[in-house]
Amino acid sequence: MFARLALLTLVGLVAGDVGHNKFLDFPSATTANYISYNPEMPALTGLTVCAWQQKTYTDDRRYWFSYAVSGSDNEIILGEGTKGQYVFYLGRESFGANVESQDNVWVHVCAAWDSDSGVATISVNGEAKGTKEMKKGGAITAGGNLVIGQEQDSVGGKFDANQAFVGRLYNINVWNYALNSTQVAFLYETGLCGYGTTEVEPFIPYLDILKQETAGELSIQDGNCPDLEDASDGKILRFPPQSKVSTANYLQFAPDFGADTLGAFSICTWFFKTYGDQARYFLSYAVAGLDNSIILGEQATLGFWVSNERMLTDILLDQQTWYHLCFTWASDSGAAIYVDGAKVKEGALASGKAVKKGGMLNIGQEQDSVGGRFDANQAFAGSLYNLNMFNLKLSDEEVAKLYGEGTFCERVPDNYWVSNNVIIAYKDLFAVKPAGDVTFDSGESAWRHGGMHCAGGDLDEDAHKPDCWKTEEKIKYKDSGSLGYIIGDVDAAKAACYAYEKCKTLTCGVTKTGETKCEMKETFEKAKKDKKKTSYTYRC
Repeated sequence: MFARLALLTLVGLVAGDVGHNKFLDFPSATTANYISYNPEMPALTGLTVCAWQQKTYTDDRRYWFSYAVSGSDNEIILGEGTKGQYVFYLGRESFGANVESQDNVWVHVCAAWDSDSGVATISVNGEAKGTKEMKKGGAITAGGNLVIGQEQDSVGGKFDANQAFVGRLYNINVWNYALNSTQVAFLYETGLCGYGTTEVEPFIPYLDILKQETAGELSIQDGNCPDLEDASDGKILRFPPQSKVSTANYLQFAPDFGADTLGAFSICTWFFKTYGDQARYFLSYAVAGLDNSIILGEQATLGFWVSNERMLTDILLDQQTWYHLCFTWASDSGAAIYVDGAKVKEGALASGKAVKKGGMLNIGQEQDSVGGRFDANQAFAGSLYNLNMFNLKLSDEEVAKLYGEGTFCERVPDNYWVSNNVIIAYKDLFAVKPAGDVTFDSGESAWRHGGMHCAGGDLDEDAHKPDCWKTEEKIKYKDSGSLGYIIGDVDAAKAACYAYEKCKTLTCGVTKTGETKCEMKETFEKAKKDKKKTSYTYRC
């Protein structure tokens, strides 16, 4: 049994409390857009400022971080000097790091300084791009004013529209010491949508900045990062078996592709069939005059239809087996079909054609007219999970990454959300009311029909299967969903994690006193290498 259980709910570390997915948007070059306040900064002999920035200006000399004190309006300044040169000011001293100018893309920028050594560093996307000795033995003056989005030429004012930041900023944090290169790299590697943290929390966290009053047209906006509290997580979309198929069983809605036509798309899903015949379809998109605009399913073998043209593999999938399927297409480069991350068919398909908007998407039936004329002999029987549609043709490598080496519960990587490539998400399907006997199942109800464990709910404690734990040596999971920790036996930690319905994974290591400490995690989205850690996830 374990000795101590400490739940971090006392600390309140949840996604909504750290400003996750909330971006500062500076829409125009004006002195009116900013945040200005006194952060009660003490005198500092070390400093690091990090942020994600997406600039939408094309000129130069614009600044996003300005800390001014009486007699030194340039006490700390961060921004861009000449185009492509990130600059770091500490009082009368400054330097720049020349990097390739990146307009309208997210860039991670950190500036660090240590008084004892005098070393100042500018890092871009996790790599040091410039260093200089500055203000050795000195200190940053306490009690000044911080402005985000403008450069102060006096404390709290004298802004210049030609120096105002234009674009978006995210996750601005300030530490009272110099982060090392490993820590800076980790913050970048966890990604724009990640929850990278340091052992010592920032003394000016992003949440504090978001709590300040915004001026002008500066706004706080929701970003495109996936929602860690996605209600569809772990919910299997289940259709009745072949013995109970019906034209009444489906999920149907009119999708918004975000464009008049699609010249490329990909659809990926986990697939589990409970029928034994050879002509059933699980997805159909129909538009006026073309009911076979997109069809996915089996017609003797696994197939893919676009604009009334078809591509068939030589594979007939087995019953009662989960497969990961991806169907990719582009008007100018043809189509491909993947099973469990491997390409099984490719070739020309609907060359020069496009998929039109304004149609009806049906999951579970094959439409012979828009929204209707179903055939029970073609109705799907089985289960689907994590079905997503993308507005691009995925590469072999991207499909393999989505497959995740068989990781059924893997989510769509963050970059597809940030780039607005997901045009139909599984959570969109979950928001649609199913017709007939179609259900979204989780827990034991889903597992009895072939589902796997993702959500961590609906389980009787007696059903715990110790052999279902997957061991991942030299791997740790980082997220904001920590549920507490257990010190003691790993097996006891596994049992406690299993009994706590929100717990999905454990990351364990040995403390300085030689005890085994296992942190319970709510998600296992962010894996990082760590030779001192071992992680365990329940994968049955």
